[in-house]
Amino acid sequence: MAVLSCSNINLSFGARVILENVSFAVDNNDRIGLVGSNGRGKTTLMRIVSGEQKADTGDIVLASGARMGYLPQEIRVESTQPLLDFVHHAAGDRRQLEADILATEQALEAAADDAGREGLAISLAELHERMILFDSLYSVHEAEQILDGLGFRQKDLTRPLAEFSGGWKMRALLGSLLFLKPDVLLLDEPTNHLDLPSLAWLDTWLLGFRGAYVMISHDRDFLDRHVRRVFSLETEGFRQYRGNYSDSRRMREEEEVVLENRKKNLDRSRKEAERFIERFKAQATKARQAKSKAKMLKKMEAIDIPVDEQRIKFRFPAVERTGDRVLQVQELAKSFGDLHLYRDLDATVTRGERIGIVGVNGAGKTTLLRLLSGELSPDLGKVTWGSNVQLAYYAQHHADALQLDATVLEEVRRGALHLGDTRVRSILGAFLFRGDDVEKVVGVLSGGEKARVALAKLLVTPGNVLLMDEPTNHLDLESAELLAEALAEYEGTMLFVSHNRSFIDRLATRIWEIDDGKIHVYPGNLTEYMGHLAARREHRAFTPDQLSKGNRPSEYPAPRDAAPAVTAPSSAPAAVTATTTSVTVTAAPRVQASLAAPKSEPRDNKLERRRREAQLRERIQKELGPMKIKVDQMEARISELETRNAELSKLMADPEVYGRPEFVAALKEFRENEIKLEELMGRWTFSSEKYEEKKREIEADHNRE
Repeated sequence: MAVLSCSNINLSFGARVILENVSFAVDNNDRIGLVGSNGRGKTTLMRIVSGEQKADTGDIVLASGARMGYLPQEIRVESTQPLLDFVHHAAGDRRQLEADILATEQALEAAADDAGREGLAISLAELHERMILFDSLYSVHEAEQILDGLGFRQKDLTRPLAEFSGGWKMRALLGSLLFLKPDVLLLDEPTNHLDLPSLAWLDTWLLGFRGAYVMISHDRDFLDRHVRRVFSLETEGFRQYRGNYSDSRRMREEEEVVLENRKKNLDRSRKEAERFIERFKAQATKARQAKSKAKMLKKMEAIDIPVDEQRIKFRFPAVERTGDRVLQVQELAKSFGDLHLYRDLDATVTRGERIGIVGVNGAGKTTLLRLLSGELSPDLGKVTWGSNVQLAYYAQHHADALQLDATVLEEVRRGALHLGDTRVRSILGAFLFRGDDVEKVVGVLSGGEKARVALAKLLVTPGNVLLMDEPTNHLDLESAELLAEALAEYEGTMLFVSHNRSFIDRLATRIWEIDDGKIHVYPGNLTEYMGHLAARREHRAFTPDQLSKGNRPSEYPAPRDAAPAVTAPSSAPAAVTATTTSVTVTAAPRVQASLAAPKSEPRDNKLERRRREAQLRERIQKELGPMKIKVDQMEARISELETRNAELSKLMADPEVYGRPEFVAALKEFRENEIKLEELMGRWTFSSEKYEEKKREIEADHNRE
């Protein structure tokens, strides 16, 4: 059933057609990615659907009673409300409900006739039901959980929203939309202002969201994980594909191959017909056939292969060679008041390294780049750049680094006085600023256009060392991938911060993890870094879900004797069911296999083997018995809660119960059980993995004896 339908949406700016006859429907629980090259109108279409912008023509219909939430790419929020109130009140004002209840109670007391009292009593009952439902669906605790997941600290909850920076305001708005739980979510680059921990949290939240959403994102991996349909704004118009983003690109490529083959066949047939007509048109015996061929030629369809001219195209020029040691950081310290970000920080970067910087929110990743670039001065220590280093810095917030009252041409030329206007205009053309576009004032540009100006500035004076802070923010998906391709060919040294996992994997040769004011260095890209953590059985909040699934890169294969997977309780997430952890009481199968006796085993050997097996079982029971009991108890409680929720689901599905107090009570209990299940599953996963880890250690120690 369609919760949202749009038909024949058209929009033009003068002679330029932005959207033409766009029609689609969004069903309940749809997961849709909206994609297309720069300038195709993705954000414009989302603004039209949300009601923020008017189309020239077209109809937009939202299902009766359905709610829609919209997260724009750029916002202006100046609310003086405390952060927690801003999010909690997104679902409506509880105080208004309280006032309505009080007014109805007073009116009921003052009512003079039975009919009036009966009507007021019904209204009062409905208001109380709404209050109960409101409290069960929109608790303050849930609002706090969402804000915590998005990286806010406890002390931030009472701060006025106006005090936060633009990126944090965007997170607050995202939090209010997630808390509202609308039937349809429109998300325009929801990951732009999120770090890796918050991105991992949003990943999990979206997997559990029961409504529909349409999402624009520049992160291929994020789209592939979450979308099941793709709306694509192509050169020839609006297209729809089933599957995730990678599926849609594969189908698009297949379409283009088919189209090219059809065109080749048609061109060949046309040329053959033209040759036949030219050769035989004057011969009486062939004149009729020549006329027939001429008619056929006129009826042949023309096949045009779509050519996408709306893609940025660039590559970094060759850069001068630096010395072997590019950067030396010695005993660096930086504090902001009582917040000590770095103390005695040491680090070295050598020529050609590509360092991806990761860490939890507030660890100081951006501050580190600003210290290295010279934007900030350290309290202690020093930053020493090597010989012949030419530094270029791409800031996270373009507005902070661009002169907003300058034109695009002036801003880019300002950093490249050695280049003529023709060369600067040529570079701007590669970033889709053509003709009069170069005379636009930077301050009126969109986030994506400002990002392209910043990239153009980087290209005219690239330097041989790049510092880049979230370089894919505000870029569309294709532009982000083109940037990664260009940087992959860049000959200099790079240090960059990014929340885009595929971007880090593509470029990083080393990972710097910022933790507790120190740099922990790991060789390889993000996947290999995850492999290191998996091999050491460590976990980070910002690593992808794949880490918990036990997947490792090929450089870190699973041990040959790893225990086989077992099935977790039915509500366990996929990450749990796929793990190599077992929770059975008996010895793991691999131990039994390693101790299995050959057929010709002598009697003494059999007795010795059985004795050792009994010793192993006794030791496991003695050392891990209490832990195993806890795991079993948690499993039993999980099963109990699942059974109860199944009963509640059956009750709530009864039409006769819907809307009555029993329904509200059942719904409240169901949601409380869901919260308990989530917490229990986390504890169960941790405890069972710990149990298996300890058991393997005991088995290994026993086998060495």
